[in-house]
Amino acid sequence: MQASLEDLSLVLGEVAIFRGLPAAVTTELARSVQILSLPKGAPVYAAGERPKALYHVMSGHLKVAVSSPEGGEKVIEILSPNQMFGVAELFGDASYVSSVETVSPVVLLSIGREGVFRAIEQDPCVSRRMLAALAQRQSSIEREIAADCFQSGSAKVVDYLCRLAGPMLGDGHDVVLELEIPKHVLAARLGFTPETLSRIFRELADAGDIHVHGKQVTLFQAFCRRHCAGRRTAPAARTTGRSGRVEGGGLFERPGRASGFGAFA
Repeated sequence: MQASLEDLSLVLGEVAIFRGLPAAVTTELARSVQILSLPKGAPVYAAGERPKALYHVMSGHLKVAVSSPEGGEKVIEILSPNQMFGVAELFGDASYVSSVETVSPVVLLSIGREGVFRAIEQDPCVSRRMLAALAQRQSSIEREIAADCFQSGSAKVVDYLCRLAGPMLGDGHDVVLELEIPKHVLAARLGFTPETLSRIFRELADAGDIHVHGKQVTLFQAFCRRHCAGRRTAPAARTTGRSGRVEGGGLFERPGRASGFGAFA
């Protein structure tokens, strides 16, 4: 997909990690940007390949997965709009350990490695923001490991639904959600078989908490009241000034509701 340098600079200026940078820096970054329009099932990169870019999800969803020598696959993350990935890998010498594939039609910003390095040389603020993004990612990984170790299967599904609902959970009425990814991909991400996910949905429905129809899930008021206590949905991220400091969220921004299921973040 072709776009002018000026248009690419404007798009980069709306990405949380690059917002507020000097025009000269975003223009330099824009020189290494490609807009990728990919169909469902398309690979972005595969395990064993060398990192060449970092990526920002403009629309659609992707899965990050690792594979065993026997061909088994474990989905370790689902990427949603306004998330960035491939940051840590860009600064190392190792090949990718995981693979990334689209689970719906996707539009990505691909920002080339050399362009990122030139921007860092131009403005130290870029490196500080990259470090902040990596720190946030590390915290997300730790929370995810804790959830995998200590949450039951039902608790994981409830947690996912609550995060998908975001602030609507506390609005005092039924919440109608549209699952953003196929159920079998969601099951794999949660560490279940599709049959286990269906069973948990059925148990929640039998308890009068939810209603499931295809990809549409309705959270009834009783469910919302029970699970909204103590939950705080972080507002969209924004950077302030040129310090790289982040207020009200993170550099892997998910505006609006807590969409997707990146890392229980």
